[in-house]
Amino acid sequence: MDEILKQILSELKDLKSDVSGLKNDVSSLKAGQERIETKVDNLTLELRSNFKFTNDKLEEHKKVFTVVSNELKGVKGDIEFLSGKTGRHDTKINHILNMLRD
Repeated sequence: MDEILKQILSELKDLKSDVSGLKNDVSSLKAGQERIETKVDNLTLELRSNFKFTNDKLEEHKKVFTVVSNELKGVKGDIEFLSGKTGRHDTKINHILNMLRD
């Protein structure tokens, strides 16, 4: 009977040792999980900040492109107007030259 009791006590000590090791492992896992959560939170904040910065820059560029586009439309109109005037002037000069030759 004493022998069986000693064996049971020995196995209980081993079991306590195993449980203690598992508790340490669980604590390590919890600490690791907390570090990962902190890193994910930090990454989320950084990405949100970068996204806002990129979005703001895109809006600025969009405004610049709109201004440039409007300027180009105005320049195109000016070129067409001046091209038309040049054509009329060339026609008049040609007519005057023809009159002088005759």
